[in-house]
Amino acid sequence: MGDQLYLERFVWFDAEARKDRFPNATKLAEKFELSVKSAQRTIDHFRDRLQAPFEYESSKKGYYYTDSTFQLPVIRISEEELLALLISRKLITEASAGSLADELGSVSQRLSSLLAANLPGKARPEDAFSFRWKNISPTDPLTFKVVTSALLQGKLLTFCYYSPSASNCTMRTVEPHHMVNYMGNWHLIAFCHLRGDWRDFVLGRMTLCNVEGVAFEIHEKEEWQPFLQNTFGIFQNKKSFNVVVRFTPDRSRWIKGEMWHEAQTEIVQDDGSLVRTIPASHEAEIMMEILKHGSHAEVLEPVWLREKVLNEMKNAVNKYCV
Repeated sequence: MGDQLYLERFVWFDAEARKDRFPNATKLAEKFELSVKSAQRTIDHFRDRLQAPFEYESSKKGYYYTDSTFQLPVIRISEEELLALLISRKLITEASAGSLADELGSVSQRLSSLLAANLPGKARPEDAFSFRWKNISPTDPLTFKVVTSALLQGKLLTFCYYSPSASNCTMRTVEPHHMVNYMGNWHLIAFCHLRGDWRDFVLGRMTLCNVEGVAFEIHEKEEWQPFLQNTFGIFQNKKSFNVVVRFTPDRSRWIKGEMWHEAQTEIVQDDGSLVRTIPASHEAEIMMEILKHGSHAEVLEPVWLREKVLNEMKNAVNKYCV
């Protein structure tokens, strides 16, 4: 029998015994759809090979621990480590797609048993944390599978890509190097043969994905990582610029301390307003972030971005003029 199946049974049996529920071969067989003989062999293995201090209580028709200090070797980890596992698993599961989500769901059941047996208190670990996403471009499960396969194999990937700035799809051949989940959306950072440069592709805009049988030379991390991290947001260009925004005193109390980018700076002025400077390289995403604050945000620099924001606001006002 595989180690993973044994582990799952051991964790469940261990938890039942600690809760004084007196588990036995019949209960184990029902839980994991085994024969009673196979379940008893599992218990014998648990007791004889792992030296679990079990004894059978005939009046209760089940097993109990004679030494409550015993712990399975696989679960001798701290509460902080268990918490890290729980949150990481929850985040990955809720941000994943397709077959990966199914596989993680199976792992989650085993992990949840482990957590429930070892975290103090009566709270259900599965219900303790969640993540919320918005403006998600759903990823087709097959697309997700093909892209991750190309990424892990180091093979060329071809697909038809729809860009919001164009009205048609273009065929791309790329060298996939990194996947990032940004605000709930999966992105692929890859070297695009058509553009001859690094590009960011949203998986939700890909169709007709295919892994080519051609391997490529993996580029150093320093080549593509700046494309991903140097400036605000996920949309990137080669040239960067600083955006300076002043927020009203009322709004400043809400956004003070928010991290828009690691390299941002901010100054609180005498009247309580806040002036924030953020490095950016693409106007679209930073404009959307500024505009959502309406009259509470004013672009000070650069002048060309200030004018674009002003024109956008004028156009919005015109929509409401009769």
